[in-house]
Amino acid sequence: MENLSIAALWFTVLLRAPSAARSQWQRSLWLGIATAAAAMTLNVPSILRLLDAMTGSADLVDLGRNLTGVISAVAVLDFVLFAVGYPRLRASLTAVTLLAMAALIGLDLSAPSHAGHTIPPASAPVPSTAYWILLIGIQLVANAACCVVCWRYGRRGENRALRICLLLFGWGTACAGLFWVGYLVYLPTRIACIVAVLPLLMGLHGFLRAVALAVPALLGFRRKLHDLATVWRLWPLWHELVTTVPHVTLLRPRSRLHEVLRPDGSWNLLAYRKIIEIRDAILVLRDSTPPEMLEAAERHIAAAAIPADQADAAVLACLLRVSRTMPSADRTPFPVQTAELYVSGGADRESEAEFLIQVAKAYRLTPVADFACRRGPADPFSAAGQSPADRSA
Repeated sequence: MENLSIAALWFTVLLRAPSAARSQWQRSLWLGIATAAAAMTLNVPSILRLLDAMTGSADLVDLGRNLTGVISAVAVLDFVLFAVGYPRLRASLTAVTLLAMAALIGLDLSAPSHAGHTIPPASAPVPSTAYWILLIGIQLVANAACCVVCWRYGRRGENRALRICLLLFGWGTACAGLFWVGYLVYLPTRIACIVAVLPLLMGLHGFLRAVALAVPALLGFRRKLHDLATVWRLWPLWHELVTTVPHVTLLRPRSRLHEVLRPDGSWNLLAYRKIIEIRDAILVLRDSTPPEMLEAAERHIAAAAIPADQADAAVLACLLRVSRTMPSADRTPFPVQTAELYVSGGADRESEAEFLIQVAKAYRLTPVADFACRRGPADPFSAAGQSPADRSA
């Protein structure tokens, strides 16, 4: 499992490198995970043997691995401090880290001649007990502080991606903390089963941090799919409206597949333009539709037993069907204050898009098509918005 988590870490590190270069908070996050991946990679036996053969010093390799682990823990804590708004503490954190790393190097150099750093089952720790206590202490302090801040601020805040990152980091850091707690317990007790559990904890830590780093990319991909779906679902209504009112479009209309496969700009921008152009077309058609038509559409939809949560969209769809089939010569402008056609929507772009998607669905319903057939230009009473039965009444 540990090897799989290392692969996942390196994959996300490479995936997020371009965006990390553009964003300061992602850069701190990326550095913490990259150094964690490096430290875990240096713990793989085959990598250790290769480096030992290349350097001829197991002590140097293990010291480098432990120092990389310290940098990783502190880099993660630095990311958390930046994310929650404590940038002034970062300089102090850097100074403390440099002192701690210098102390580790000093303890290693002052120890008797030794090879790799290890805690044997029945003999003294190498290079020394003090070295291991300091290393474990640094990791526990950094991980504990990181967990507290992650869990405190991960439950609030406006940036959803950052909240999810903090919570995942909190759990990943907790696993790393338990890993070092295991070493702390093993140091005086030498209980063999503790060592067997440690790779599992480190593997979980790697997976959780890899997912945390991938969160912005996953959320961005989800937004792109959502925008693509919005463009696809709005296109039929948009195409019919801009065919009737072509001057509201910024660019020449293209086929549905062409819009999706070769968009002019991002899907986000394309979805936004579709919403704006549909709304502009609605406003144009609204100003030339008799007010009586609204009442007739509301009665028709009520009689058709359309669900209440879809009634508003169906009424608007009725009005659009009639308005767009009306010859341009017959479109007499009505004052907006007297032509109070039902134009609903939402307070933000998401709710507006959802409402227009409902209108697009309702536009194809049989009751809406029937209303347009009865009230269209072929009906001599359509200009007044009344059927013969209504007029006789």
